[in-house]
Amino acid sequence: MNLPNFLIIGAQKSGTTSLHDILDAHPQALMSKPKEVNFFTFDYKLNKGLEYYSTFFQNNEISNPIAIGESSPGYICYPDIHEKIYQHLGNIKIVMILRNPIKRAFSQYWDNRRQLKEECNEEEIIEKYLEADYQPGRKGYFSRGVYYNDVKKYIDLFGRENVHIIIFEKLLKHQKDELLRLYSFLGLDIDKGLQELPKASNSSSIFNNRFYCYFFNNPKHTQFLPKKFRKLLFFGKKVEYKYKQVNTEHLEKLKTFYAQWNEKLETLIDFEIPEWK
Repeated sequence: MNLPNFLIIGAQKSGTTSLHDILDAHPQALMSKPKEVNFFTFDYKLNKGLEYYSTFFQNNEISNPIAIGESSPGYICYPDIHEKIYQHLGNIKIVMILRNPIKRAFSQYWDNRRQLKEECNEEEIIEKYLEADYQPGRKGYFSRGVYYNDVKKYIDLFGRENVHIIIFEKLLKHQKDELLRLYSFLGLDIDKGLQELPKASNSSSIFNNRFYCYFFNNPKHTQFLPKKFRKLLFFGKKVEYKYKQVNTEHLEKLKTFYAQWNEKLETLIDFEIPEWK
């Protein structure tokens, strides 16, 4: 049976879908379908065993894959998942793609706003969610960007040589170089075809009907919108939506919050991340 020899574990809203799609197009890579299996996230899946897990890695066109993987962004921050992965799959390779934590946070926030899942405004999410420790069940807008804690636990368990880190902003600017590094890490043949980044998979468009727009523009009222009725408002023409700029005062507060964590991360992984400065 086919089981992963590597995992893309996140971070959320940092390009994991694009990375998954690129690898899925490589003739020596076998990627899960669907992308996010979340086998180690939920006990009801884990309890079904590895044979069940292997059913997500089937493709008759790839007889002897070199790299077999899935991409579940929640793996990076959920407690104890790194230990579950190690217990069931051994010392496999881990791929992380990390994005400027402030931009990552607001990408998640506005995605929730678009899906009518968020009742707080910008100031309120900073008051409510500005914390360093990720807690399952909370949205973790800012704790998901404290990468140091999550990267360290994977490096400590799997070894630095088995943890490959991609900086999202660097990938956008230097696609070929970054993908060559990734292919080399996974043992893939670059002569088999070097893929380009696909267009963004997660659209930032909204529905242009007055019912949807009312709740989108008045997030506090979504608390009165039953979940089962939410998708009933997803109809009509979709239009592109450009996220609002972060308030200057809030931006400075977040820069101060992340400064120490980003510095610790750079020391841990032994390279600087000027793209975040």
